[in-house]
Order: sequence, then C-alpha cells, then structure tokens
Amino acid sequence: MNTIKEPAKFALRPYQAQLKADIYSAWTRCRFVLAVLPTGGGKTITFADIIHDHEGAVCAIAHRQELVSQISLALARDGIRHKIIGPKDVVKLCVNVHMMELGRSYYDPNAAVAVAGVNTIVSRKKKLANWGKTVTLWVQDECHHVLKENLWGKASALFPNAKGLGVTATPLRADGKGLGSESDGIFNELVEGPEMRWLINEGFLTDYRIFAPPSNFERPDDVGASGDFSRTSMASAVQKSRVMGDVVEHYLRLASGKLGVTFVPDVATAELVASQFNDRGVPAAVVHAKTPTAERFRILRSFKNRELMQLVNVDLFGEGFDLPAIEVVSFARPTESYGLFVQQFGRVLRLLAGKEWAIIIDHVGNVLRHGLPDSPRAWSLLGRNKKQSKQEDMIPVKACPECTSVYERFHKACPFFLWVSVATHES
Repeated sequence: MNTIKEPAKFALRPYQAQLKADIYSAWTRCRFVLAVLPTGGGKTITFADIIHDHEGAVCAIAHRQELVSQISLALARDGIRHKIIGPKDVVKLCVNVHMMELGRSYYDPNAAVAVAGVNTIVSRKKKLANWGKTVTLWVQDECHHVLKENLWGKASALFPNAKGLGVTATPLRADGKGLGSESDGIFNELVEGPEMRWLINEGFLTDYRIFAPPSNFERPDDVGASGDFSRTSMASAVQKSRVMGDVVEHYLRLASGKLGVTFVPDVATAELVASQFNDRGVPAAVVHAKTPTAERFRILRSFKNRELMQLVNVDLFGEGFDLPAIEVVSFARPTESYGLFVQQFGRVLRLLAGKEWAIIIDHVGNVLRHGLPDSPRAWSLLGRNKKQSKQEDMIPVKACPECTSVYERFHKACPFFLWVSVATHES
C-alpha cells in the first residue's frame, strides 16, 4: 500500500492542536477515545491532521454515504492520497469534488488511507476482513451513533488491531444509552475541546440571535424507543398547525435575502414549504436522503452561488454537514433529541464574510424545550438513568412577546428588543 503523503497543507488552530495532543495522551492510557468539539469547531480538520501523521493503514468512516465526499475532500485538502470504499458513483463524486475544489484528484485505489460509509463497511465485511486486520487506526465521525451491538459498533469491530477515534459535537443519545465501554458503547475515555460560547467569543464561530414566533403548534407525545418523535406524528403535528405558512412569513420578516436552511419532518411537507417560498419570490429547492447524488451536488452549488436562497430538507443537513454559506436556519421539525437540536443549530454558526449574526427561527419549540445550545453542559460516557430528566442542566429560556427573541429567564427584560426593532426597521 502507498503510504506517501504530501506535507500538511495547513496548521491547526491552537485549540485544535491542544485537542489533538489530548487525544494522543488518552491513547497512551486506552484504545478507543471519544473527542468532543462543537459544530463548526473543526472536528474534520483535526482528525484529518491526525490521519496525516499516522504511520500505517487508516479507515475514516462516515455515518452517511453523502458525507463520504466531505471527509474525502478534507483529507485531500491536507495532502492525503486515499481510496474510497463505496459505490462507483460515490468514488466519481469524490474525484469530481477534488478537481473542482483543488484542481487535482487525491483518489488512489492503492493508498493506505481509506474513506468509507458505515453501511458499505458492514455489508462488505467478509470481503474486507483481511484488509481490516492491517488497519491500525479507525476514525468515526458523528460517533454518538456508535454502540457495541449496532451498525457503527460492527464497523469498528472490523479492525481488531486498530486504535480508534470517535468525534462528535454532542456525545449523548436521545435514547439515553451511554457511549462508554462500561455502558452501551465502546469508548474508554472522553476528551473535550473548548465550548461553543468560547469559540463564539474568540471569533471562531458566528454569534447568533434566536426567534420563537407565536405558534399554535402542539408537540407530539409519542416519543419512541429512539428517544424522538416518529416521522408520522411530527408531520401530522406540523400540518395541523400554521407552521408551514409561518416559516415563509417570518423568514421574510427577519431574514429576507439571506441564505437559509429549513428543517421539516417529511418530504411532503418539504415540497409544500418549498412551493410557498417560490410563490413568494424566494428561490427554494427540496433536498432529502433520496435526492440523487448528482442532483444534490448541483443544488448545493446553486445555493452557494445564491441562485437558490432556501434549502428545505428532511434530516439531511443535521449531522456532519458543512455548508458555510448558511445565514439562517428555520426549525419546522420538532425534536426531543438535544443532540440533534444542537447539530441542526450549528449549521448556521460557521463564519461567512459579511455575516454579523446567525439567525435561528424556531416554529416548533425546540429552543424552549432544550435551552440555548451554548449553555455549559457536563458530558459523560455513562448512559442517562431513566429517572434522570433530559433537561436537568438546562437554563430556562423564554420568548419576548414583542420581538419574539429568545433569552434566558434570569434577564428582567428582553435584552434584544431594541436591536431587533432597529434591525428589522433597517431591512
């Protein structure tokens, strides 16, 4: 196998370098390490640098097929030649992305480093068994999915001689299961980077403003074994309310002319909302898991070029997705999962020239349910006791009846009212 790598193309930020050092330190004590860094903090860049330094075979695992190309591009940007374990159309997409973004391809079917989707790894485990024994490092993105007995755990088991690194912004699960080896997962130690509020204050993420307009939406009550609502109940609750119309109205009121992503529960709702945006002169497109890869890529490029102003999506951009152009997120999909809430929220925090604030418009009570995403949280590899409240460390928030801004309840009055009044008047 080819182990030649070009010199690293970039230097890590100081906090990323510290997290990398903490990961290496943890590996001296244990085999499987879970690293936590907020959405937008550079998890992919950090583990790409670790892969660049590693001597030996590596497999980087994406939890969804559509994110294979994103990890592949991150490795390519760091000068790492690698192979793609996946369908031919995924390999072709990765090569095309390399050419468009970097002017050359870093795909090498004989490379020591591989990128694969978790489903591909598991479905080809017999064919890949001998190769799996040669791998000495695996990395799993969005590792809050990894449990001993599930798909992601089975993927890691393919590499019996490897140490492992899992990365996530939210090391917890809606079903309460623990990610540690002493619980339901596989990880031995947890290391943490800086918190979201520190990254915002230091200028590495964009600060935000949240709005929760008045709504007649009623949250479903059928939380299942997954810890979240069923798709059917979410769609029914949204369609019975005035949320779909409110999404367009409040986007035009608060964020007209800004690039937005709207989260909805199902494809039928997505098509209705996109139609309403288009009818009001806001170019919009629907994107979901079954959108063909080439079509999805075309839509995303149109969005970056501001030919489309709204992407209405069904659980596609919630985890691991990097699209810095986003300026506003609209929630029309309720969730009981704090992790999913933070992941979706984080899509809008990445830096963009000219973006003073990230804007979040919540029509379904997610912020009121989970609190502000940059409030301090205590992470653990242990599972959540069924008697424990999901919200026990949440700081209560409320929505201003005048400007609809969301703020923590300890304030005697809305701290954003004047700002919102001036901003909406100027727009």
